[in-house]
Amino acid sequence: MPECVQLELWEPYDPQVNDYVIWDQGEYGIDEGWVYFKAPKFEPSKGFNTPARYITIETHVEDKPPELMECRTNNPHRKIHCLLLCYEPQWKQLKFVKRRESKHCCHYSQYDDVNVE
Repeated sequence: MPECVQLELWEPYDPQVNDYVIWDQGEYGIDEGWVYFKAPKFEPSKGFNTPARYITIETHVEDKPPELMECRTNNPHRKIHCLLLCYEPQWKQLKFVKRRESKHCCHYSQYDDVNVE
């Protein structure tokens, strides 16, 4: 008799940069936005703490105030980005909505017309 392997009904969601996700945190509310960064996996090293894996979710982008734009030599960025940290144990609370067409897309602001129900 062949050995049986128990298959999961679904695979856990593994978020990727440029995915649009909804994060349902229960009593703490619902947030949504684009996955902006995903920390890599680290191999455990003896004597060192293994860093926690996380993603950042870009929920909001706005233009910098004019007074901050004057000091461009110190910081050339033109936008202010609001990012949430979502650690790996919380990825099960994420719902995948869609993926950006281009990996070279600038940021959330290009997709402000996203209609999510």
